[in-house]
Amino acid sequence: MFDILLINLLLFAGAFVQGIVGFGLGVLSAPLIFMVEPAMIPAPMILNSIFLCCIIARDNKEAIDKSILSWPIIGTVVGSAAAASLLFGIDDRLFALVFASLLLLLIILSCMRLNIPINPFTGLLAGFFSALSGTITAIGGPPIALLWQNLKPKEIRGNISIFFIASSMIALVALAVIGKFGWAEIKLSAMTLPGVFVGFYSSRLIANKIPAHIIRYGVLLLSSVSSLMLLAKYI
Repeated sequence: MFDILLINLLLFAGAFVQGIVGFGLGVLSAPLIFMVEPAMIPAPMILNSIFLCCIIARDNKEAIDKSILSWPIIGTVVGSAAAASLLFGIDDRLFALVFASLLLLLIILSCMRLNIPINPFTGLLAGFFSALSGTITAIGGPPIALLWQNLKPKEIRGNISIFFIASSMIALVALAVIGKFGWAEIKLSAMTLPGVFVGFYSSRLIANKIPAHIIRYGVLLLSSVSSLMLLAKYI
């Protein structure tokens, strides 16, 4: 019971952040939750993310831009399929080190104010890497967040939520095919949903009071924390 309460607390923190910057449930919570209950990763965390993203997408539906969503979502199909095959064929440590190192490189480029263009090619790449990482580790936000970091706050929250809903459903199908998503994962998700909902609705108190540049730095900071946590865990 203590572990469930602790997981709900960690999910509260992640959902609170996601309600402000558009992502954070996986980035902030997943590495810590894995240390408490490894069974939460990835399927229960992914399922929790779907519920949260549905709420955020509804609240920001007027800012959703279908023109920038199609290519990243197409990329998730390939990324999730690749992740499912890699779960049995690659060492988790090697994957985490490669992904975290690449993520840190992207963050450095973003800090240098080198704008990443939003086009079909970058959309496919961001969707692919987001799905690849998200299906295996439940941390899929940074690649797509880095691509969209210069959008307006409501656009970030709305579009990234729709992307997460689509990519998460694809990921769950892939996990079900290999036997890693079933009734046990659904029950674990149900026991930890309260932390998600309370965290998100608490974030509403300040979500529209933070300047756009703070949102941008928040995205970069959360991405940095995510990659450093993965490096620390697997080195």
